[in-house]
Amino acid sequence: MNKIRLVVPAIILLAGATISWWSARTASAVEQHIRNEVMELIPLVHENPNIVEQVVINPVLCTPISTSLAAVSLEWTSNKNSFSVTVTTGDDPNYGDGSATHVALVGVGGRPVLGLRILCNGATDPMFIAGVWTP
Repeated sequence: MNKIRLVVPAIILLAGATISWWSARTASAVEQHIRNEVMELIPLVHENPNIVEQVVINPVLCTPISTSLAAVSLEWTSNKNSFSVTVTTGDDPNYGDGSATHVALVGVGGRPVLGLRILCNGATDPMFIAGVWTP
């Protein structure tokens, strides 16, 4: 009976650790997928602003998003500054309504220049942009 008292909590802890590890790994894969998609999208928008139509959830967002992404691309290429995309889980508390799954913060030259509200549920799912703002 004493062995069962020791084994059951150990099994529960092992199961919890396994679920936690799997969840963190999955979340990390989605964030990397979004990061890659945004990094590929920015130079494409500079060449063809209409490409944004494929990734926005509302056509009203096409113009502000394509204008913002093109400006980031121009600043990045003209100044040869370092470029980064930081992805976090959840929506932005200041600019979001809770519907976005992630936020991508685009930085050029070490400073944030653009925020994107993202909808993406998996590492192989398409990414959609639900909003944009400048920090």
